[in-house]
Amino acid sequence: MAGRVPRRLPVARRPGERCLSYVMRLALVGGLVAGCGDGRAPGPAAGSGAPAAAVADDTGATSLARAAGGRDGRAYTVRAAANPGVLVGHVGGGTPRDTSIVPTHDRAVCRPFTESLVPSRDGGVGNAVVWLVGVATGPRDTTSRRVRLSLDGCRLEPRVQRVAVGSTILMSGRDAMLSRLQFVAMDEATPRATVLLSDAGQLVPTSDPTASPALMQVRDDLHPWVRGWLAVAPHPFVAVTDADGGFRFEGVPPGRYRLVVWHEALGITRTSIRIDAGIETRVDVAY
Repeated sequence: MAGRVPRRLPVARRPGERCLSYVMRLALVGGLVAGCGDGRAPGPAAGSGAPAAAVADDTGATSLARAAGGRDGRAYTVRAAANPGVLVGHVGGGTPRDTSIVPTHDRAVCRPFTESLVPSRDGGVGNAVVWLVGVATGPRDTTSRRVRLSLDGCRLEPRVQRVAVGSTILMSGRDAMLSRLQFVAMDEATPRATVLLSDAGQLVPTSDPTASPALMQVRDDLHPWVRGWLAVAPHPFVAVTDADGGFRFEGVPPGRYRLVVWHEALGITRTSIRIDAGIETRVDVAY
């Protein structure tokens, strides 16, 4: 029965979501669509370096920190569904968006460079974080619990990365300069961790940032153009899109969920979806 696409799903009755259909074809031209709020918050201008709180509202029912089940949105039990569904999605409406960085100090190490905030291929939106809200049970998250984040040439690589709760981040410093990296969750006032780097070739492990789910900004308060993002996932149904804008969730328990898409430059959008048993459901989300 693969390939079946539900014709239309019920949507939430919140203001700003009444105009959403299951397959969204929304245009974002200079702001929100007039007369039909689409539930998204606009992102900052490319390369603005806006703090996490200014990028998107990550509190309440669509927070990555509260994307699991239970009354507080934090309960997830490993229990595979007998006849799960599959969600195949595409985030579109993107065009390549680059920002030019001209460092103001430590120029012996920090050379000017161009960074792509919106990797895009064939109209896809890359580096978007996508997650399901309300998943209480499902398969075990089998992704590696050891991930790398590198500071090289005054830029963080990868720019956006998914990590599982409890993972160890191997912070690699390849620049011969002093950097003070802050790991700040979007819905928390103080950093979860501070990592100091000073020597080329330095490797510092830390697991403090991944103690609980969060959408987290990594920033260097000595070099304000240095930025990166971590999606600390509460369950397997969290992904970072590739340049095609694609993502795929296997083993989704049948039910109704909220699908959230967040991008640092384009903002956040939400819609309600339904996953049927044994069915591959497809969804297109357009900025």
